[in-house]
Amino acid sequence: MDADAPLPGAVARTSARAAYENLSTLRAQTLDARPIVATGDADDARVPGAIRIARDVLEAAIASSGASGARAMLTEAGVDARGTALVLAEADGDAEFVARTLMWIGLDAAVVDGGYGAWIEAGYPTIGKRWSEEGAKDGTGARRLIVWANPRSRSTAFERSLSMHSRAMVMHEMLTEPYLKERNPENYEKIVNGQTSQEIESSACGYSTALEVLTADFSGQGKPFLISKELSCYFDDEKITDEWLLAFNHVVLTRNPLDALKSFYRVAAEGDAESSYFDVHEAGFVECLDIMHRLNRIGARCLAIDADNDLMKNPEGSLRATCELVGMDFEESMLSWNAQERPSWKKFRDWHADASKSTGFIDVKKVDIPYSKEVYDGARWCKPYYDAVLWSSVGVMEGWPTLRRLAHGEHRLTVVICANGEHAGRDMHAKFLAARLPGASVYIFQPKWVEEAESEDETRCLSIFEQPLVLCGSLGKVVEMNQALQTRLKYGSSKVARALIVEEGASGAPVVALPFPQTVVRSRDTMEDDVFIAKLSKMIDIELEALRASSESDTDFAVFDPTESSP
Repeated sequence: MDADAPLPGAVARTSARAAYENLSTLRAQTLDARPIVATGDADDARVPGAIRIARDVLEAAIASSGASGARAMLTEAGVDARGTALVLAEADGDAEFVARTLMWIGLDAAVVDGGYGAWIEAGYPTIGKRWSEEGAKDGTGARRLIVWANPRSRSTAFERSLSMHSRAMVMHEMLTEPYLKERNPENYEKIVNGQTSQEIESSACGYSTALEVLTADFSGQGKPFLISKELSCYFDDEKITDEWLLAFNHVVLTRNPLDALKSFYRVAAEGDAESSYFDVHEAGFVECLDIMHRLNRIGARCLAIDADNDLMKNPEGSLRATCELVGMDFEESMLSWNAQERPSWKKFRDWHADASKSTGFIDVKKVDIPYSKEVYDGARWCKPYYDAVLWSSVGVMEGWPTLRRLAHGEHRLTVVICANGEHAGRDMHAKFLAARLPGASVYIFQPKWVEEAESEDETRCLSIFEQPLVLCGSLGKVVEMNQALQTRLKYGSSKVARALIVEEGASGAPVVALPFPQTVVRSRDTMEDDVFIAKLSKMIDIELEALRASSESDTDFAVFDPTESSP
């Protein structure tokens, strides 16, 4: 039975250093026990991710309703009753009172020695108005990078490589447990079961807390290069704001779906049955596309990397591109490391066995095991989402203008994406729509590339427009492409069978007349509709066949390759 008030007695103690190290794992929740009267403004500087449990407010809740009042206040503030709390304040008595209250109602708690003063004296990061003013004054700021990866995309090896940078502060999947706890309790319990069996404390923090911690500036500890590897399937589109995204640079790391899902399935089959699982809905390919689309829409700095085609085949090039994105110098030390399990990996131990044994970007060959039909069906379903991101990746964009070139027997149609003039790596939904079309060889051109082509290679690439084809892109870019074709080529745009106009959220018919038929696609839902894609493909096949029949040219450009010599 609860007493009438918190009982006196010994309270566990911990150091400011331990509380600081907890930021990179979030095993415990941090509580700020300073009274409101001591800080005044709720936006004043505070420990990143700390929950305000002011002593004076807690005392009032206890005076009003006893233990039930304390529980209600703590729950409303977001304190997890299952997790340990680290309590700090400017006055030791305030921290002890809050810690004893937590213990009184059944929570584990420890007081941070030296409290907020020890935290500030050590130069540990803070969040809030005071930090913002200091950051603006001295001109310093963290260079932040989020790596968004679908599961089993060699992302932990990539993280290990980045951790070898001398100025890097690396965090590991900070959003995974909070997301599962709030959005998928069933899979979260599997993670907790595995951690319990290994005597590892589960995260007690919420999603918003993790987001705030990731915005902290660790440059005061000599680590201005902040990196966090996150899984794309735990991207909460509702809680992650554009402002938060713009505070970071971003790498979207992806991998061929069949290889990724086979690896995912193997972990579930060979791992601890209580904590490992296979769930195609957590494959992360849809989310990788969504993340790239949103980052491009808001103008965030981002880069797409393919795990096998870029990272494994050219690790130095991929790492140099990543460092350049963030504004840090590449270091040779990032190419190799000692085999070891990083402390932050222990919370998901079964998932990182290969990375713990690795010493570099070396492919580990494994004997195949029987895979379920769900693996192959899932890979086929994920493929168009993967392709759209792949077609924005470092290696593919260097192979302009070819995104996907099918063999003669597989090829049915040619699609040219009319690219955004600002960034050829954008146009994510146009790429996704093209990827959904069966038998499509896909190329990408900015309209100005057609107008300005001068070199032999550039002009030879224009020969693709001399065959029947489909244009795909926004209305504005399709109009520009039509004008460029009319100006530059003798055939003009007479070889265009149809234009697929991607105009999200628009209504009504296009207001610009074009010399070829148009299909306006207004939403991703439409692109994902199998019936719509089947009808569209059939209509395009008929139109292409009519154009081919009327064409005077007998040249087959279906296997167009800009790297081959001109005939």
